[in-house]
Amino acid sequence: MMDGSIAKIPLILVCVVLGIFLTWQGPVNAEAARRLGSPALAAVLSIGMSVILVVIFALFTVKDKPDWSHAATAPWWTWIGGITGAVFVVGSLLVVPKTGSVLFLLSVILGQMIGAVTADGFGLWGLRETSISPMKILAMLLVLAGAVTFHLGE
Repeated sequence: MMDGSIAKIPLILVCVVLGIFLTWQGPVNAEAARRLGSPALAAVLSIGMSVILVVIFALFTVKDKPDWSHAATAPWWTWIGGITGAVFVVGSLLVVPKTGSVLFLLSVILGQMIGAVTADGFGLWGLRETSISPMKILAMLLVLAGAVTFHLGE
């Protein structure tokens, strides 16, 4: 029988693939902005393609008729997921051409770690509250050191 960490290996591999996709998003969107002559149009293209893919996903996976009345009673923060995605797309369009992919993503990873440790540590967004341990802080500092080291090496 597999313990919890071994059982998570397939999920970790999925996350690695998602991370690869995330690294491609900034440069792909930046090139779209260059070719279209507008970061705004590139963002529309990127998010438009996302909408199409998610609609197709929903068509194949949603089996029951949704009860939209539950959306009206959801916490306010359930409505900001799309906004955060759009901010990321537009931000990457503007920043990646100036920083390059590696420095951009090291900085994004640091931001993700800060956001995740904060969300877990305070039980935000419906997450189970966990401690903000010295090891978690050390991990964030190591990512920061990596970003600074990379930047100084350029």
